[in-house]
Amino acid sequence: MLNIKKMMKKKGISPVIASIILIAITVAVAIAVAGWVFGLFGTYTTGGGVTITVTRLNSSQVDFTVVNSKSTAISITAIRVQGTTVSATTDLPITVVAYTTVSKTASLAGDSLTTGMSYTIQFVLSDGTIITSVATAS
Repeated sequence: MLNIKKMMKKKGISPVIASIILIAITVAVAIAVAGWVFGLFGTYTTGGGVTITVTRLNSSQVDFTVVNSKSTAISITAIRVQGTTVSATTDLPITVVAYTTVSKTASLAGDSLTTGMSYTIQFVLSDGTIITSVATAS
């Protein structure tokens, strides 16, 4: 009986400490969710370790740079200019080995592109990943 009375007299943590712990947990969860939703941790930002930058675009060709930060080779199987019938005609697939940066040119065919207008170019990888890049036709 004495042990129960001693336990009843002991106090728990103070309400201020409990509030601080709850706020810290809430902030940590909010940061984790925001990182996942907005891709702050790099999971979905550049096609899983592949970045493609268009350096020149015109009606007959697209010049681009591929940075492959993955530990495996990647292959570009299709290149399309959205909103047009323009697509790559030859030079595909383009394979880029692991941990490499290369500059490539692909021939295009289809509608003529309007000089000075911005276009979204889709690069389709062999695993189905689509990487987009925006460029202005010259």
